[in-house]
Amino acid sequence: MEKFYKLFRRNLKTPRLELRVLEPTPENAELVWNAIKNENPADFKYVNWTPEYKKPLPESLAETLAQMQQEQNRDVIPNGAVWYVFHDGKLIGHHGVFYFNNNKSMQSGNVWFVKSAWGHGFNQEIWALLIKMAFEQLGANRIMRQCMANNEQSQKSISGSGFHLDGRIRASTQMPDGTFMDQLVFTKLAKEYKK
Repeated sequence: MEKFYKLFRRNLKTPRLELRVLEPTPENAELVWNAIKNENPADFKYVNWTPEYKKPLPESLAETLAQMQQEQNRDVIPNGAVWYVFHDGKLIGHHGVFYFNNNKSMQSGNVWFVKSAWGHGFNQEIWALLIKMAFEQLGANRIMRQCMANNEQSQKSISGSGFHLDGRIRASTQMPDGTFMDQLVFTKLAKEYKK
């Protein structure tokens, strides 16, 4: 795990983006809140980035800070890395990954982008870097990504990054409104990676 921590728990750059590690401080929470407070929650129906995962997005600065602290404790400290995505100095999204050392497998964490950042290939750009680092530097054997079965935008992005659809996990995710949704599972193996 130390190698994963050293490689991924730091600020990274792609050709157009900065991926910054932001600690859950009041100042950083305000930066995130200012980026999302005017977004339409309906545009984030597949995202559960809130305290206790009960709503798509936090509805206040206090909730934003609570979510950042919760994510740090539940996801980052055990086996994850989380970045806040900046384009031209402006916060446009959030991206996380997990690593499981026992089977050398990386898995996508929570990902969201503000609506104005959709359709620009930013997520594919991030994944190009993460895939390269995972296979070439970390020595991962497998990378897994998931999305809701009716989230066509994510499916296109994941497939466009060279991932193969492995299958469907039925009724695996409970949404804030109480309904259950299927998830699709995509993977890319080290032997399928071309430098």
